[in-house]
Amino acid sequence: MLKRQIVKIFTLVLSVGGIVWFLIPIHWDVLNIGNAAGLVVCALLFLCALFSGAIRRRSKRSKGFRIFCRIVLALFGAGVLWAAVLTGLMIYGAGAGQPSPPEDATAVVLGSKVSGTVPSADLRVRIETAAAYLNEHPQAKCIASGGQGKGELVTEASVIREYLVKNGIDASRIFVEDTSVSTQENLRNSLALTKQNGLNPVMAIVTDDYHQYRAGRIAAELKITSYPVSAPTPWYIFSSCYARELLALTKFFVIP
Repeated sequence: MLKRQIVKIFTLVLSVGGIVWFLIPIHWDVLNIGNAAGLVVCALLFLCALFSGAIRRRSKRSKGFRIFCRIVLALFGAGVLWAAVLTGLMIYGAGAGQPSPPEDATAVVLGSKVSGTVPSADLRVRIETAAAYLNEHPQAKCIASGGQGKGELVTEASVIREYLVKNGIDASRIFVEDTSVSTQENLRNSLALTKQNGLNPVMAIVTDDYHQYRAGRIAAELKITSYPVSAPTPWYIFSSCYARELLALTKFFVIP
């Protein structure tokens, strides 16, 4: 009985903590499928813990309900294991211990949400990371990549270019790819731009750490030699970005 109470309290605390974690990005106007899914999972976990006694009594009376509970528990366990595997891939893809890009590799800054004309938190850190990289690699050119999405008054690429210039990068080093609406299009269109302008097709991909693995896999499928230049995701939006990437990676593996 005591063990059950400890597990129940632990699960309740864990699920409430998860709900808070997934709610935090909403304060910064970030609500996407990632934190929405996270909120649903944590809410269900909370309800299961809260009514664990009733669930246990019902399962004793009904064999069908008991089987259903076991199936749900098995699926939840498989989901946790799958998330752990994908998390490991994200950490690996972020680039720790991997070789640095060549000095003249073309830096490709992948776009992210723009609010009107202002870069979102994760796009801002991508721009800052790109500016630091370009200052450290004066031979490198840059491609700002990203089209115009819902709620955006300008293209993501134009915002990247504008803020790179504000960060001291010469405008002549920056090329604009402003039609893409996905990571695959970012990279495919950027590759075409390197050919059109005589740039080095070897890419230093600048994107959030959690996004690097999928970006690198897509680059490999497009036969692009790439290296990760990872931007640290702001902590206050990490939960939504991380959960959304779990779903995106799952889709990437299930629907190539």
